[in-house]
Amino acid sequence: MIDEEDDEEILNKKRSLKSILKNLLLIGLIAIGVLFMYIGGTDQVTNMIIGFTFICLGTTLFQMRKNPSDPIRQTLTILKCKACGAIKVRNYEDGDFIFKSMGSCDKCNNSIEIHQIYSVKLKKSRKKDDKLEKSKKTLTETIEV
Repeated sequence: MIDEEDDEEILNKKRSLKSILKNLLLIGLIAIGVLFMYIGGTDQVTNMIIGFTFICLGTTLFQMRKNPSDPIRQTLTILKCKACGAIKVRNYEDGDFIFKSMGSCDKCNNSIEIHQIYSVKLKKSRKKDDKLEKSKKTLTETIEV
């Protein structure tokens, strides 16, 4: 499905229970390290080393984030007839630029030129079969306009 992702959608994403539990576990590791350092015991040096190790482990794991994969993008070229206004959408090809004449219109045989070139993010559909077929159908209908 060709659709740009809204900025608000990114900001409104909810946190999963898994990520909340992971963060609580990491904060717990840091707290255990602090307790080892401050409560102490018979051997102060050993407790300091154990506490420091827990704090380092917790903060290191806390900073490790899963890198988001680069979104898949598709670049499209929109062709528009000067006379009748017919629009045709196709994939971008090397050498395309705005106002480039691309031959004649299928409807009125007048000059057709590149009107816009833009890139869109492709969303991953959750239901691959149904949504893929629907998006293909709407895309071909849009192209034929």
